[in-house]
Amino acid sequence: MTISDLKKLIEHGQAPALEIHAFEGIIYLVKIITDVGETMLKKEDGNNQTFKSSTQAGIALAGVGGKEAVIVHQCAYDEVIGHDPCLREDAALRTPMDLRLLASFG
Repeated sequence: MTISDLKKLIEHGQAPALEIHAFEGIIYLVKIITDVGETMLKKEDGNNQTFKSSTQAGIALAGVGGKEAVIVHQCAYDEVIGHDPCLREDAALRTPMDLRLLASFG
C-alpha cells in the first residue's frame, strides 16, 4: 500500500491502525493494519518506504490524514543498558503517537 492508497482509505472513513516500527534506531517502517490484513507502507516502485525517524514517519502519516499511530521498538538488551531482560512473550515496547500534533509540520 502506497501513501496515496492510505490517503484514499482515510478519506473514505476506513482509517487503519498504523504502527511505526523502529529497527536499530536508524530505519523506520510503517505497518498498516486493516480488517483484511497487514502490509507495509510501500513506495511507488514496490519497495518499503523507509524513514529516518519516527517523527519523519509521523509527519508523513499526518499529511494524509492519520490521527494516531503506535511506535513499536524492541526491548533493549539487558547487557546494553543494565536492566533485566524483557520477559514478556512479545518483547516490543509500544508508545502511542498523536499524529494531529505533527500535522502542521508537513
